[in-house]
Amino acid sequence: MGFSLENLSFTYEGAGKSALSSVSFRSREPSDYIALLGANGSGKSTLARCLMGLLSPSSGKITVADAPPLSVPVGMVFQFPSDQIVAETVELDVAFGPENVALAKSVLRDRVRDSLSLFSLSADASSATQRLTSGAKQRLSLAGAYALNPTVLVLDEPTSMLASGARAETLAYLDRFYASGGTVLHVTHDLDEALRAQRVVVLRDGSLVFDGSRAEFQSLEPGLLSSWGIVGEKVESPARDRSANTAKAPILSCERVFAGPLRDFSLAVTEGTVVAVTGESGSGKTLLLEMLAGLRLPDAGSVARADGARAAFAVQESEASLFAEFVADDVAFAPRNAGLSGSELVRRVRSSMDGVGLPFGSFADRRTFSLSGGERRKAALAGILAMDAPVILLDEPSSALDAQSRSNLLKLIAALRNSGKTVVFTTNRGEDFAVADLVVSLPNPEIAGREKTSGTGAESARARDDRSTAKLRDRSPQARDLAAFQRLRHGDAARDFRPESILRRFSPIQKYALAASAVAAALAIRGWPWLVALIALETIPIALSKYPARRLFVGVAKILPWLAIFGVAQYFMTHDALFPVSFILRFFALYVPLVLFVFLSSQSEIMYGMEDALAPLRLFRVPVRDLAFVTGVVFRFIPILYEEASRLTAARLIRSMGASAARKRGPLAAIFSMASLIVPLFLRTLVRAERLAQAVTARYYGASESTRYLSWKVSIGRRILVIATFAVAVSLVVASRYFS
Repeated sequence: MGFSLENLSFTYEGAGKSALSSVSFRSREPSDYIALLGANGSGKSTLARCLMGLLSPSSGKITVADAPPLSVPVGMVFQFPSDQIVAETVELDVAFGPENVALAKSVLRDRVRDSLSLFSLSADASSATQRLTSGAKQRLSLAGAYALNPTVLVLDEPTSMLASGARAETLAYLDRFYASGGTVLHVTHDLDEALRAQRVVVLRDGSLVFDGSRAEFQSLEPGLLSSWGIVGEKVESPARDRSANTAKAPILSCERVFAGPLRDFSLAVTEGTVVAVTGESGSGKTLLLEMLAGLRLPDAGSVARADGARAAFAVQESEASLFAEFVADDVAFAPRNAGLSGSELVRRVRSSMDGVGLPFGSFADRRTFSLSGGERRKAALAGILAMDAPVILLDEPSSALDAQSRSNLLKLIAALRNSGKTVVFTTNRGEDFAVADLVVSLPNPEIAGREKTSGTGAESARARDDRSTAKLRDRSPQARDLAAFQRLRHGDAARDFRPESILRRFSPIQKYALAASAVAAALAIRGWPWLVALIALETIPIALSKYPARRLFVGVAKILPWLAIFGVAQYFMTHDALFPVSFILRFFALYVPLVLFVFLSSQSEIMYGMEDALAPLRLFRVPVRDLAFVTGVVFRFIPILYEEASRLTAARLIRSMGASAARKRGPLAAIFSMASLIVPLFLRTLVRAERLAQAVTARYYGASESTRYLSWKVSIGRRILVIATFAVAVSLVVASRYFS
């Protein structure tokens, strides 16, 4: 069982050349293990998506063998794990695919349990997917594909964000999958990983240039491999006399820092030094860079930069840093904000792009969203280099880069050091240590074998960052921007904080019934005294649900001024003094049950409940499940929008550091700055929507039958409470109309 590709070609809309051109090869029977190699932009990811059925080839034919019972033909792990996450919690995301292929509930639960266990996610089963580390998201993508039990497993750089321990476990799993009779297509830039496969296929500029056995591949001339961009020049760090540096005062320092997994951590970095930071996922590598960049403050201890030591920070998920339409415009953002213009600006942009391997002449007018994963990482790095900051912080800069690009990156880091700049970068690759003067290995997370997630501690994390912003407010010119970043960063954290309560245990359809009863009553009741009575009764479910009273008051306070303005306007139109009062009370009576419903219901529960409520419409061939799923996607996009907005804000904040000294910022400038985020946020939302649609397709959504992972006990007491709520709502409506 396997697949075959015959003269496969694909061209992206608006692209000047084909991403794939007449590619043909097939897997061997009964199973095969194929490593797919090629430089960035060679067409590897495009081929993988065509095989999965996410892209329709421009020409050619794809054939995939039928899957046996309880299996699917193809499963895929995306290059960027965030693009593959569909559900709100870890276990529900793993269950999404098996639900769509209508596995029996007992089989479904076994699949989810086994998948979580295999990829060390059992302890995170109920954690919010939005709060996972990059490494945990990568393993979640693997678990979701494994749960479908595919006969062909397509993996697009599945180890790019994994530390050594998790990488070894993943590769061992691929070996077992192949040994059990499955077929593997492993897209990778790592030759050691490729040589675990039985066959190697190489793409160059969209064309097939090699298809042979592992032994045949190993016999190829190094020069040929270099011309294909799959091996790079080995970079050795020259011997240096560091005695001069050790006498200097540090340009960066951490003293007895406590923050997340970092416990009593100290570090001193002198000017012109390269530091490589390594450690398992969740050990605090990204957190350390964020503190050095000034985006966070520690819970205890101190983090300092020398006077004038501006820091430029390239984040791990590179495409989050790209917010202009064209590459050159994006790279020019920071120097333009700093006052550069004309030929000097062009020179800076050209130098930065050429330095990272994106030739200015070829890529200046390319759209940022059309770049491959490796090219986007290079573009983000070029934008950081264009800042010309004395301190450069790089989070996993070699991830998703081909061998030649990694070699060029290490040469670039060495050149930056030689020019007097200080570089701190994180990495999971031992070969990257060669360019470093100092290697810092962070200890493993407190819970061995898995990343620590912040889902259970979202409220405390938000409180820490609020304190950080308060500390910065008096001494940082970017305090306002930083405060906005922190608000966006934790904007949806409250949805992760749902205490267990009586009402949370109600089934989705029961929650719909409770909310609908209160909403209908709020719309139908006449007279302000009866509205007051309804609001008083609504305090009961507030208490039963353990809804935070402060959050309710804050939400009302934000809306109250607008309600007051509208109420006054209505008074002048109707000359009825009680109308504004009734309007405001009616709004509160509607606001409370709707807010409680969202608080008590997860994304999946909202989908399930709507599907149950609309079930009778199936008799009229209405696509009830699709309507319910679209509603769930709307709620799924709430945290995605917060995430994208916070990333864009962080990218702008990082690349604006130091610009405020050159330009004064007034209210008008702040308005224009916020407005300029709208277009890139809209574009990023469209991109995420398209990728979410692909993720849903890759998990086999759309089958005629499906099952549900979640289930609820149907108790008589809960039914009685729902009926009683409906009866009280009807009684209030009738009484208000009879006695008014």
